[in-house]
Amino acid sequence: MPHTSQSAQFMFRNALWRHAPKTAVVVGERAYTYKELDDMSSNLAAHLKAAGVAKQDRVAILLRNCVEYVVTDLAILKLGAAKVPLNEMLSMSDVGYMVGHSGAKAMVVHSSLLDKLDEAELSNTDLVHRVEVDDLGQGVAEGNAEWSSVFSGESAGFEWQEVGPDDTALILYTGGTTGRSKGVIHSHGALMINGLTHIVHGEIAEDEKLLLTSPLPHSAGFFLQTALLQGATAYVHRKFDPQTVLETISREKITWTFMVPTMVYRVLDAYQPDTHDISSLRTLIYGAAPITKVRLQEVLDKFGPVLLQLFGQTEVPNFATKLSKADHLNEKFLGSCGQPIITCDVRIGDKNSEPLPFGEVGEIMARSPYTLGSYYNDPEKTAEVYAGEWILTGDVGYQIDTGHVFIVDRSKDMIISGGMNVYSSEVENVVQEHPGVNQVMVIGIPHGDWGEAVCAAVVPAEGGLDEDDLVAFCKQRLAAYKVPKTIEVVEEIPLTAYGKPDKKTLRARYWGDQTRQVN
Repeated sequence: MPHTSQSAQFMFRNALWRHAPKTAVVVGERAYTYKELDDMSSNLAAHLKAAGVAKQDRVAILLRNCVEYVVTDLAILKLGAAKVPLNEMLSMSDVGYMVGHSGAKAMVVHSSLLDKLDEAELSNTDLVHRVEVDDLGQGVAEGNAEWSSVFSGESAGFEWQEVGPDDTALILYTGGTTGRSKGVIHSHGALMINGLTHIVHGEIAEDEKLLLTSPLPHSAGFFLQTALLQGATAYVHRKFDPQTVLETISREKITWTFMVPTMVYRVLDAYQPDTHDISSLRTLIYGAAPITKVRLQEVLDKFGPVLLQLFGQTEVPNFATKLSKADHLNEKFLGSCGQPIITCDVRIGDKNSEPLPFGEVGEIMARSPYTLGSYYNDPEKTAEVYAGEWILTGDVGYQIDTGHVFIVDRSKDMIISGGMNVYSSEVENVVQEHPGVNQVMVIGIPHGDWGEAVCAAVVPAEGGLDEDDLVAFCKQRLAAYKVPKTIEVVEEIPLTAYGKPDKKTLRARYWGDQTRQVN
């Protein structure tokens, strides 16, 4: 019979008790101990239970980065409920869909995010209770419970509602690049293994000081939980600001941080060696999007051998492969996303999901104890993503005999020009090497003769960009069919709610209402 100890809940209960007097989270000027988080989350769990939230009910979180997010996360664990984290940058339509689709019964929400809620749409969902965090100082909306009132009395204490390894812990919605987002279900048992994986491969020690500035509903939330499991201290920022990041690392002696590549670029550009002391930094983990070799080398030159790359996705949270700090110093591996980690198998499959030999390009496949249990209420999509035990990641790449995986593109981002495959990441790497380029994003745009043509959206470097020179530069380094036919100079690269380059937005300008944005 499965034991309740085979769950993420079991690990957090021990962590909160073991590390009670230590500082767990720092938000702004305020530090919170593990004991304080334990007491606050018990109060919130008792409140939600009294409001009718039972074990395995869904609880949505629509909060900016804050201590209330951490407390709500722990309260949901204590209830044995299922967390539905919602990014603050989602549209009203997305929020309404996700709350309704997941069957969320309760929600914790910032006052400043109430405009994301379509009350008419929500009235037709299972949502019956809301706790509002008043971050505007104007009081809470009628019918909502006020966050501060939950903690007005003495600590209530709360008896954890025991769960089993197969019970749902999390419904995490995909980025939704095509059609409606899918609700990815992860069980308590899966998240137990996943938490241990994050400790080992995220290289998070008990004395770690972590800085988290990206949205907690995404990858940063997994790292926050990992910090709590280890008894480390997490500094949580409301939003990302490169100058503030560098000042915080200098002042607080931050040892560990996580960024997506766009954030890395902005920190590099803001870094002043005479002003910023980043000598305490041991680990800078990056992932979620490709990073160019030029900027990788710049990090190594300025910050030292601190880089770790992760490759994963919502269906395989954060870690399928890892490029180690040592591998970052080996030119042979710089373009790789790393080797499969100890808790995940990776292989390259052909169109029938059969394994391909080393060096051949195909779809990257993964299997692990923490791949998704299913897409919520969507058996068809679940069947499509699985080939036996293996998840089809939708990424295209190849593997060499050391196990290192090289991603050449997302399958949906591959450009087919005149019948030839063009991998946008390959073009991006070349364009980024030009001295006039600060950032680049490459897409395919409609072309009457070739079906698609290569288009590079470029943020110029400070000195400006000579477009003819850039094209000539690319012609020396790329096959003719891979050279950008269009250079579009932009002020910034658009980003998704998860901080990834938003190719969908740029494509829409060229493809209009066509549902299929590749040929």
